[in-house]
Amino acid sequence: MPLAMERQAMQRMVTQMQTEARPERACGGRGWGMVATMVIAGVLSAAEAEAKDALTVDQARAAYTLAESPAAALTVGEAQELLEKAPKNRASLTMVGRIAAREGEDPFLEGKASFVMMDLPDDDHSSKKGHNADDCPFCKRRKAKAALAAVQFVDQDGSVVSIDARKLFGLREGAKVVIRGQAYFNPKLPFPIVQLNADGIHTIEPGGK
Repeated sequence: MPLAMERQAMQRMVTQMQTEARPERACGGRGWGMVATMVIAGVLSAAEAEAKDALTVDQARAAYTLAESPAAALTVGEAQELLEKAPKNRASLTMVGRIAAREGEDPFLEGKASFVMMDLPDDDHSSKKGHNADDCPFCKRRKAKAALAAVQFVDQDGSVVSIDARKLFGLREGAKVVIRGQAYFNPKLPFPIVQLNADGIHTIEPGGK
């Protein structure tokens, strides 16, 4: 049922319940009609919020998704090297990598369009049939030393988009993505990590099993 028609039906229910309400059936000093109005108003607000959220997801996905992969994408490590030499350690760039974090950590930030990505190069070693990177000592050592990037998609106000990246872009851990945006690197941090305010994403592999 369209939202407008649903509102009208709900409002008719409210009117009917208010008409039938009696003072002696008060609840905490409030007639049942008033209580019903408050409850149904909450239902309507939730329905409107859900519709607005769905529209926001579609709009955000369309705004940030790149139909084609940008050319000359850097690895996270290459991006870090470039930023170390760039004026004020800032630059517009494009990076390619996999969504992953250090051992035992979740690369996604719950409820936000934000995640961690790192250099996980594809090579003959990792592409062998039956190879499991989670059980491979070599892959674990390489992952522990891989360059990291903290990616976040921001709106026009500079705030991180409040939609989980998994919902927004259909991503899972291990996804291979190309990200475009404004990058910054602070060499004074206790551990090196590229920070990227993204304005575009192209998914090469969605990740997951």
